[in-house]
Amino acid sequence: MHRIIDGDTLEVRGDGRVLPKDTVARVRLLEIDTPEGGACFADDATARTATLLPPGSHIRAERDVELTDRYDRYLLYVWNEQGTFVNEALVRSGHAEAVLYPSNDKYWTRISDAEDAAQQAGAGLWTACPEQPETSLAPPDSPAPARPDLPGGPPAGVPDVDCSDLSGPVWVGPDDPHRLDRDGDGIGCEAN
Repeated sequence: MHRIIDGDTLEVRGDGRVLPKDTVARVRLLEIDTPEGGACFADDATARTATLLPPGSHIRAERDVELTDRYDRYLLYVWNEQGTFVNEALVRSGHAEAVLYPSNDKYWTRISDAEDAAQQAGAGLWTACPEQPETSLAPPDSPAPARPDLPGGPPAGVPDVDCSDLSGPVWVGPDDPHRLDRDGDGIGCEAN
């Protein structure tokens, strides 16, 4: 283990098995999503990941169908030195949501069952974070205003993107599939 970026993103030194030997690679944990920095429960999720994967510890990593995403992050399942399946543990404790990005679905049943258990128990973010009502920047049936001075945010359907993966602010509009917009103004990653 090298360092934790946020609840679902880490940097790992490769051992030559899944990751290139002696290189530091950015890893995105598969089939989960933790709250973005500044959002409700984001600090708790990052702290839980750091507890499960302390700096200097060794991990066991496993890939699925797709090894990397378009942001050059390695998409992996991770187990800590004690044999804990970290992706599942974060969901089971309510520090992450289960999110499926086909075709990487090897442990989907196990991880989605963990989410069901966390929701039923009211664990973590399921009770700590009040549901935010959807807010719209435009009246119904009118197009959302665009910001031509900002690049468009990442589309829905790609593996989850965090602000740490982007070089600066992006326009996400009223639909923010990656939850990059903390204040609901249509601009994501304003702190970048």
